[in-house]
Amino acid sequence: MDETSTVTKSPSLDLELDSVVSTQPPSFIPFQTVPSLERIPDDVLLEVVSHLPIIDDTPRRYESFGHLEYAVDSTILSRTPTLRALSKTSRLLRSRCLAIAWRNVELCGIHLWKYKYLIDSQAISKVAETGIRVLNACPYLLPLIQSVSVILTTYNKAQIVPELAACLATLPNLDTIQVVYTDYRMQTVIKNAFRGKRFPSVRRISLPSSAYEIIRRCPNVEEVACVDEDGSKIIQSIVEGKCHQVRILRGIPAPLTRLVDLVPNLTHASVALKSDMAPLAGFPFLDTIEIIIDNFYYLEVGQSLSEFAALDIKKAREILKGNKNKSRVEKTVVLTRSNWNYRAYHFDVGQTYATMEAVKV
Repeated sequence: MDETSTVTKSPSLDLELDSVVSTQPPSFIPFQTVPSLERIPDDVLLEVVSHLPIIDDTPRRYESFGHLEYAVDSTILSRTPTLRALSKTSRLLRSRCLAIAWRNVELCGIHLWKYKYLIDSQAISKVAETGIRVLNACPYLLPLIQSVSVILTTYNKAQIVPELAACLATLPNLDTIQVVYTDYRMQTVIKNAFRGKRFPSVRRISLPSSAYEIIRRCPNVEEVACVDEDGSKIIQSIVEGKCHQVRILRGIPAPLTRLVDLVPNLTHASVALKSDMAPLAGFPFLDTIEIIIDNFYYLEVGQSLSEFAALDIKKAREILKGNKNKSRVEKTVVLTRSNWNYRAYHFDVGQTYATMEAVKV
């Protein structure tokens, strides 16, 4: 592999983004007629790759943001350094493994857990900075990336956030953006950095309310998850961005009245416990209502969420039964009780760092 141009790894942090990243596109070689690795069918190679070890998905916690602990969504821990190592061993494995290895990019500092004393705003931002530099140096990687996860801190924010926005705009196949955490003081910086950008390929977004500006730049987004606060600013951004294709809203207990005419095909909506559910009747195709039960509600020992929220479940059932969705899709009321004050949604498996119960309608 051509290694004439490299991006240097920081020896002090050992970021593991790639100790050596070639700026040249991967080489492809034809199958040979002699017995060799090249004769192994693609489906067999991919099956082997699927059994490679990945970063474990044990919930990690950032402990440097004051007294609060912010859990990291385990779906962002899916990149396999093993794949990247394999992609450097031969031209064949490079052509097979590189796309898988770079499908998901995490600019979150997850590799710093072996250096816990360094887990702070500066260290996390340095990871994002290094990752952006790698992508800018290797344009052939850009079409491979489908998902980007990031933590936005106040460290060097005037430089890093605009660089991130510009980098995301170069990803033609970006499908998912996950902002794991950002400080509420970052709202103006994020707004200025993303102004004028458009991400038409993005279909799924998970972010705190303070990063609401990003949604406005994704006109074709279909699924939006709020991981902090009530999501009222996210609703405002959906309206101003004219995001007509939104079908799923998770973790947004704020009233959805403004969205009734804008997103008529909404199938999944959230509502706070003991709030007015009447506006949800305006969405004729709802098949799931998520009831969010905050931690300030006290449950008796042994009491289930369905027992505690029995009245709200009844109201939600009436709305779902009365809508126009006559398809065979199963209708469900989901009860979610977040851990502490943070909710991190898994797009792929529909689970959260929370207590959940599902009640069929």
